[in-house]
Parts: sequence; C-alpha cells; structure tokens
Amino acid sequence: MPGSSTPTVKRSAPRKWTSPEELRPAILSALQDADGELEADEIFVHLEVRIGDRLRPGDRETNPQGELRWRAAARRARKSLMDDGLLETAPGVWRLSALGRSTVLPPD
Repeated sequence: MPGSSTPTVKRSAPRKWTSPEELRPAILSALQDADGELEADEIFVHLEVRIGDRLRPGDRETNPQGELRWRAAARRARKSLMDDGLLETAPGVWRLSALGRSTVLPPD
C-alpha cells in the first residue's frame, strides 16, 4: 500500500566468540564443584573441560593482548561476578562469596 512501510528487521551476525555473560554460570558451577575456590590457572583448566566443546571457533584465537579470547571473556565475567557480590576479590584465586556458594544454578 502506498505510504505504508514494512518494519525493518535488524539481524545480527552470529557471534564469533563467547560473551562473558555466557561464561558466568560455568564459572560459578566450576567453583561450586571445587568447594568454592580455585587458583587462577586451575579455573581455566576446569572451564575448558566443562565448556570446551561449546566454545566458538573464534574463542581459540588470541586477542590483541595475546590471550585466548575465551580466557579474556572469563576474566571479564569474573569481574562482573565480583561486582555482583558472587565472587570475592582475592589476587590469583577465584573464590565464591557466601552469596555465590548459595546461588542455585540450572543444570548444564
């Protein structure tokens, strides 16, 4: 019809790598399974075992700082979890807070 317009549908391209938001449940779950605390290097091993088959191809590329993209996203997720009170601030250690310990997660 003249004067009527069709709504524009904005389509987003598929993500090339996993977002920090997507990693939050896996981080909480890995820490809960590890009695609430893991060394920084250990958390990445646990996460790779837990979600390695779900990582996108771009996740295994390095970012401009030379870190694997999924690990950088996990570090950003950690910061977000600390900001939300689910993780404690502890250098070199990823540790659940009381709130993080009591958070119920959906099954994988």
